[in-house]
Amino acid sequence: MERRTIFPITLFMVVILILLCNCSTLRIERPPESYQPAVFHPPVSDICIPLEVDLLKLERLVNRQFQGLIYADTSFEDNDHDNLMLKAWKKDDISMIMEGNQLIYRVPLSVWVKKKFVIGAFGFGVSDIREVTGDVILKFRTRIALSKDWIISTSTVSDGYEWLTTPVLKLGGVSVPLPVISDLLLQANQKDINTQIDKAFRSSFDLKSMAAQVWKDIQVPMKVSDEYTLWAKITPLEIRTIPVGGTSGKINQSIGIRAYTELNYGDEPEYKVNENLPDLKITSRLDNDFNISLPVDVSFTHIMELTKQQLAGFTYHQGKYVVEVRDYFLFGSRDKLVVALNITGSLKGTIYFSGEPFYDKTDSSLTIRNLDFDVRTKNILVRSGAWLFHSGLINSLESKLKYPIGDRISLIRKELQTYLDGNRKMTYFTVNGNLDKLDIDKIAITPGSVKVMIVLGGKLNFRFEE
Repeated sequence: MERRTIFPITLFMVVILILLCNCSTLRIERPPESYQPAVFHPPVSDICIPLEVDLLKLERLVNRQFQGLIYADTSFEDNDHDNLMLKAWKKDDISMIMEGNQLIYRVPLSVWVKKKFVIGAFGFGVSDIREVTGDVILKFRTRIALSKDWIISTSTVSDGYEWLTTPVLKLGGVSVPLPVISDLLLQANQKDINTQIDKAFRSSFDLKSMAAQVWKDIQVPMKVSDEYTLWAKITPLEIRTIPVGGTSGKINQSIGIRAYTELNYGDEPEYKVNENLPDLKITSRLDNDFNISLPVDVSFTHIMELTKQQLAGFTYHQGKYVVEVRDYFLFGSRDKLVVALNITGSLKGTIYFSGEPFYDKTDSSLTIRNLDFDVRTKNILVRSGAWLFHSGLINSLESKLKYPIGDRISLIRKELQTYLDGNRKMTYFTVNGNLDKLDIDKIAITPGSVKVMIVLGGKLNFRFEE
């Protein structure tokens, strides 16, 4: 009786020992938890702001300055005793066109000429005085330039003249043309006309005042969405321009503002308006490349909730071995994301993997790239669970460790696009734009979350409104 009792007990103990031998308990050192400072620099945008001035406005200002008599020489003794009196009145409005950076204009005049002729013979002089009228168009070219201190300068040169009716004096049956008249008028009026053109141009095209107002306006954060309390913040760095130009009846000018641009959630971001307009940089071309950073914060809590759904009841088989995931957690170790799995089955304990957080554009998800066993886990598994190295467990995990963030990005992108579609008004401009690209600037692991810095890109369009 005793022998029969001992045998079943002995057999049971052997089975238990075999099971215990086949189920190793792992004691693996946890990788150190550490985080590098997450430094994000907002992207740089080149915002191109085109300006346009109608030449009709400039014409009106200039014509207002030139009225009636604009030149009078009432003495025969003037101009080195030229025996000539000359008066000129504005006949019609001054007209203007732009060619490149040159303003070309025509000044139509009606002229009155009084000429004294002196004929000498044998020491005696006989004089005769004649009067005549005519119509002439004086032509000028004004070159327009900008300096780094925002001063608009003009330089005017004569471009000839065109007689509509030429004043010709008759003396003794002989016609005596007076070509010198046009030269006198050009010389006498060039300086005065240049002064008036310069004055009118400055008052009708006050680039510095417009740029200074835009410089201050764009520094005030703009609320993009009330529902999501989303703010756009622009911090200007420098301002550029290309040379003044134009065609036909328009003066065209563009300024470019280089700036940091970013989106922020929550309360209005702190800002301080820098009212000091910097020196103007003159360049040959301006870019219009708008970029704005969009921070997407994916918390560890959210990641673990999704992962528990993915790994619920996850069991992995490899031949006679089997492991089941009982729990899961993650943390940062410098620039790597550590995935910890608490397993049971053929192996018991916690094993650690590490990989790089990565944004997958194909499905707009946050994933873990280059996932591999942590070195401490490898050292233990070599002795007690080497079969896991060749089991395909890593590939199975990688396929499950995906965290969709596309909906959040699309929602915020839509809010920003709706804002830009609204033709927002500034002091001198109406602003709209279009977002047509998305890039990843940086991904950082911080205590409690993975931060993904998305950069949305496109064009901003400014329409000048007087």
